[in-house]
Amino acid sequence: MKKLFLLLTSLTLLTSCGMGNNVTINNQTNTQPNNESTITDTSDETKSLYEYDVAVDRSNFSNDDLIYFIMIDRFSDGDTSNNNFEDYSDDKSELKSYLGGDLRGVINQLDYIKAQGATAIWLTPVVKNEPYGYHGYWTSDFESVDPHFGDLDTLKELVETAHEKDIKVILDYIVNHTGYQHEWLNDPDKQDWFHNNGTITDFKNDDQVLNYNLAGLPDLNTENPEVKDYFYNNVLWWIKETGVDGLRLDTVRHVPNEFWNEFAYIIKQEYPDFFLLGEVFVSSPSFLASYNEVGFDSITNYSMYDGILETFRIYGDANKLKIAINNDSKFSNRELNGIFLDNHDVSRLISRTSKHGKAYLKQGLTFLMTYPSIPIIYYGTEIGLEGKHDPENRQMMNFEAAAHNDIYDHYQMLVTLREEIKDYDSVEILEATSDYIVINYTDGDKNMIVAFNVSLFDKTIVIVGSYIDYITQEMISGEVVLKSLESLILLEE
Repeated sequence: MKKLFLLLTSLTLLTSCGMGNNVTINNQTNTQPNNESTITDTSDETKSLYEYDVAVDRSNFSNDDLIYFIMIDRFSDGDTSNNNFEDYSDDKSELKSYLGGDLRGVINQLDYIKAQGATAIWLTPVVKNEPYGYHGYWTSDFESVDPHFGDLDTLKELVETAHEKDIKVILDYIVNHTGYQHEWLNDPDKQDWFHNNGTITDFKNDDQVLNYNLAGLPDLNTENPEVKDYFYNNVLWWIKETGVDGLRLDTVRHVPNEFWNEFAYIIKQEYPDFFLLGEVFVSSPSFLASYNEVGFDSITNYSMYDGILETFRIYGDANKLKIAINNDSKFSNRELNGIFLDNHDVSRLISRTSKHGKAYLKQGLTFLMTYPSIPIIYYGTEIGLEGKHDPENRQMMNFEAAAHNDIYDHYQMLVTLREEIKDYDSVEILEATSDYIVINYTDGDKNMIVAFNVSLFDKTIVIVGSYIDYITQEMISGEVVLKSLESLILLEE
């Protein structure tokens, strides 16, 4: 990327305000340890906290979309010529090395991705990383594509080819930190580009969360006008050059909201339909919802993730999912949030329990594909790819595993179903206990009932009206035995 020296006009920002109460932080495995943090809510609900009013209901995404999330290095090796690096390994069990996945591999697999119901792909960062930064979050150059993955022309080809197949592209973007050895650290003119406060040791301390290093990664001083101008110009260059449709914004909570507000404003002024998905690794729905006011269209819904996590597991409690669904009312645009079962920072759902992992994964997928938000499918979840904590949750994709795979077959059934029920956007919980939950969806005309028995014992529920079991095509009415670990999908006649 050509160096850009254009400085944007300095803009006055308001004083930062904390938000949310008693927030539990499930921090990233690659950069964040698990800790809890308390944030004081001083927000005024009747007045905007931020300088810029950014529309969050005009993007090119809706809950008709499904995002397929790809860790580039672990997906598909389409160009072996970019594998001759010292930090590359032929041994696919060497999960802390580059394993060969690249942009050409993603291009080659776009038809497979589309067959998963995907209307968009989210790629882990494409920028050049330090050695062994296969995941993309140890940036060494914010202005070039990592040569392990290809080059800028290949990225442009990927976007163009995806668009031809009606697939949008989301790039992962980082402003919170650089890699450990970034050249800026040794530049005397850029010493004030970093906070230089040491590493976060107390995630209950808001000052540390915002101004200290995350897992030792040098924390950028995004209050510095030069840093702001650099990233505002950098992001506009990437959007213009590649034609991507959106950004997934990394480590959002570790950057002041005022920066994000101006960042979102600058992008939306130029590209009003652009999609901004904020990764806010926090469980509080009120805290998450506050980022719509900052200017993000969508949030990774960790409040819903917690409900899913505590429900679809051995000895799970379906009341947790009920609470999460009820908490979704705190979002002004619930349907634009990204909901997920797993990702590169948490264990895969199938591996979270010692027993019945496949059954719980099928249930989780059923909920994900019927609930009116934007599903985010982590590569391999559709085939039951296993993996606990980082890096085991980042194994190479196995495309051959889709054959004769009951999880994949179940997922494909859900892809077909989702095309039929996209207008079922009204949600009501009919009944919930620790053992099961019954949810009603409606399009305003007909109803769909989805029920989950998460216990190890059969349960009896009562269905009022006449429905067709979507899986068996049998007529259902009255008392119904919901078998252990069963999902039931009923469509009104």
